[in-house]
Amino acid sequence: MILITRPKAQSKNLRLNLKLNDYATIQESFYSFKYYRRKVSCHANEYYIFPSINSVESLKKNRQITKFRNANILAIGSQVKKILIKSGCKNLIVTTSDAKSMLKFINSPKLKNKSFTYLCSNVVNEDFFTEAHKKKLKIKKKIIYKTISIKTLSNKLIKYLKLKKVKGVVFYSQLPVRIFIHLVKKYNILSNAEQLQIFCISERVARPLKEHKFNRVYVAKQPNEISIISLIKKSDVSKV
Repeated sequence: MILITRPKAQSKNLRLNLKLNDYATIQESFYSFKYYRRKVSCHANEYYIFPSINSVESLKKNRQITKFRNANILAIGSQVKKILIKSGCKNLIVTTSDAKSMLKFINSPKLKNKSFTYLCSNVVNEDFFTEAHKKKLKIKKKIIYKTISIKTLSNKLIKYLKLKKVKGVVFYSQLPVRIFIHLVKKYNILSNAEQLQIFCISERVARPLKEHKFNRVYVAKQPNEISIISLIKKSDVSKV
């Protein structure tokens, strides 16, 4: 059985694909979102970075997305690109696979002196901003939604972990990794968790696990769901 830690709506395709490959799954959302009802300005000379689907969803819920239909947009991830286009946004300058690639693009001679706004939650990729600062790029954060971490694990998941029914876990971002490490310690099931095969979408996501000496951590070759599923299929994680 494989533990999926993303919110249910975002993990629909992953659950389906794992099911098609005969893997049993258990869903436990390690975080949720609150979309702010705030006015968001959009300026013609500004460049707007959309790092997640929730950046778009927040503007849609707040009825602000129409302002960005002709804005200079940079998207991180193909799914973000799709929802932006579906929302009527026309001027997508670039779509990159991850934040590292986006930073490289922004640092090009054509763009490095431009002004950027990063539309995000209270939880961000701090590595991105550390590198941006080193490169003296002008990127400011605009928080338009909140990411809320869970404080407890369900009794069902604790039971399954103790009984070793869960064989693997998938992580798409660093926040649920940190939540996972904290909570397995809290419930005194760290030794059970250390036996899991852990599948991460990037080295950055895997970093806290490796720092805490988890030794069955595997990283996808590309930062996308296809690569994650391929990684799982190549492993010896049990399908029951």
